[in-house]
Amino acid sequence: MQTFRKKQPKPGLAAAALAAALGLATLAAPATASPGTAALGSKPGAADSPACSSSSVQLTPGAGTSPQNLCVPAQATEEDKTVLVWNKPGSYDDVVDYRVYMNGQPLGTAEENARSHSPAQEYVDAFRAADKDGFHVRTVAHNFTVTGLAPKTSYQFSVTAIRADGTESAASGPITVTTTPARHRVTITQPAYKAVGDGQTLNTKQIQKAIDTCRTPGCTVVVPAGTFKTGAIFLHSDMTLELEEGARLLGSDDPADYPLDKGYYLYPVPDPLPTEAEYRNYRRPPSLINVLPWDNGRSAEGREPGNVARNVRVTGQGVVDGNGWKRTTEGSITDEAGNTLPQYVASSAGKVLDDGVLAAAQFRNAKEHPEFLTGAINPPESPDDSVFYGQYRSSLMTFMGVENLYLEGITADNPAFHGVMILDSRNTTVNAMRHTTYNTNNGDGLEFGGTSNGMVLNNFFDTGDDQVNFAAGQGKYGAQGRPSEDVWIFNNYMRMGHGGVAVGSNTAAWVQRVLAEDNVMYKVETGGLRMKSTSDMAGGGRDFLFRDTAMACMGSSAFIMSLSYNQSPSGYVAADSATFRNVTIKNVSVDGNNSPTCGMAVSDSKPVIDIQAGPTLGQGTATLGAFTFEGVVFRNVNPTNIKGLTDSTFDGVSFQSVRNGANPWRLDGYSTGNVFTNVTPAPAGR
Repeated sequence: MQTFRKKQPKPGLAAAALAAALGLATLAAPATASPGTAALGSKPGAADSPACSSSSVQLTPGAGTSPQNLCVPAQATEEDKTVLVWNKPGSYDDVVDYRVYMNGQPLGTAEENARSHSPAQEYVDAFRAADKDGFHVRTVAHNFTVTGLAPKTSYQFSVTAIRADGTESAASGPITVTTTPARHRVTITQPAYKAVGDGQTLNTKQIQKAIDTCRTPGCTVVVPAGTFKTGAIFLHSDMTLELEEGARLLGSDDPADYPLDKGYYLYPVPDPLPTEAEYRNYRRPPSLINVLPWDNGRSAEGREPGNVARNVRVTGQGVVDGNGWKRTTEGSITDEAGNTLPQYVASSAGKVLDDGVLAAAQFRNAKEHPEFLTGAINPPESPDDSVFYGQYRSSLMTFMGVENLYLEGITADNPAFHGVMILDSRNTTVNAMRHTTYNTNNGDGLEFGGTSNGMVLNNFFDTGDDQVNFAAGQGKYGAQGRPSEDVWIFNNYMRMGHGGVAVGSNTAAWVQRVLAEDNVMYKVETGGLRMKSTSDMAGGGRDFLFRDTAMACMGSSAFIMSLSYNQSPSGYVAADSATFRNVTIKNVSVDGNNSPTCGMAVSDSKPVIDIQAGPTLGQGTATLGAFTFEGVVFRNVNPTNIKGLTDSTFDGVSFQSVRNGANPWRLDGYSTGNVFTNVTPAPAGR
């Protein structure tokens, strides 16, 4: 079986690349203009600076041996830097690295560059070092951060693939990138604003004033070192919020600082209003950082991408701290890379008053004053604790209706509810963030809802729920909404949490065309690829490529595709069954690590592949199908649990060791039309 594991580059080649990366980035001359002078027609964002598009989500192999589709994420270019990303060659089995050229001169390699600019890379390196026998697929970085550039200047870039024997491919097609002018900067501690970073003073008005007065296109609001306590703040078009190293935005623990009249509906309210008694919709309180429509996102038109804001950036090395929960008794751990990670209590609606900070205050406020919960559509007459808990906690950041959103470098820490919510937006990038939310209840890293053309790269995730989650509405009315589609997830390190790449359970308008590749997952609890919905949710997930990924010490299953999710949301009108189809899993290594601390190999209740469709559940006739597992290797795992899977292919799949020596294949009578080729061991009776 071919698993496409990569060899290390020759030592001399790596050393030369490192020297180039250190020395040439600031020495090469501009391609078509001198410093301070842009080339004719090279306005930033014009055709000379090709922004990545949905074509980056390549679900079928390209042609040739050169890197493809070199581009720049929207809003990733600044006055002195830019970010380059590219698709892998059509044939990349022996590619171990990539080299970037600026104006014909080598800048360095992607792997070395990642060690300076990606918080994920030191964890990837530690993972490789622990892989003593070379079992795992070797991921490869395919992005590059270029620094040391001059404002308003054009540069030409290309990239080559470096093969295991040290040779290079032909270069990609070149692109020209023009840096922005120097940005106007406003610091929140300036006399005009007077924010105080003592961790005690409430600075909401001061920070919001700085944001509201920063109106020059590209204007940057700077949060300097210090701890600045604040309630909800609201960003606008053509601006950057920059948190400098040592800066911390600390969420207030007072619910009044997150006013409901400035909040948002997770999904738009249909017009005309549904007449079904079971339909309901809640206005949630705003998050700590927000871009939200004037009508709270009530109308679908009001939250159309670009209608709310364009060209919004949040960057820097600082921390956005939601102040949601108390720390555990230990408070922190030392992780597998030797770093300290915060640890928050694992709580629930029944324990939030003991465990929460802002989460407790918002729950208590909603429970004690339900008459003040404005904006709820058709609420229950007597709301129970699950309503107060599930609808009235603030997330860390919510961006709705944005065209061109760029997040880079910041740490997302301790939300009262979810982490970063990106809703009904287009052209969004989350690059090199740290998501430290473990084990906050519902503490997802990222959630995409109704969003298209998204990119997630170089992130470190240590989350209390799913790392990257997709949602697309609920039931009959959710099916009228916008799908989540064309998202590219690569070069991330995902630890703990629930699903690594997760879909659902809200799937009504479809989650589709997702490429996840070159990620490392460690101790993820419930599925590296986790697809979950119900028999009455509608829509589902389709056209996924999950490849070139290493997974170790998983908590339960490696792959989950289920229509029996048992924590489905209430308040929606039922529709047809959801389904999942056209899912390809290729060149993936899964090691359960044969340890109770990892979880998977403890009992048969945690199957390594868990597929549950409708017929076996007594929930209609829905089946799941057209799945492909190719070149996937497992060891120290449990047998599969496959129910209702049809017309799927297993090619070159190997189980090196299974708990108690069992045959790994457990398929029910509804699983028909499946083909097994080059599979070890083969299913019983085949």
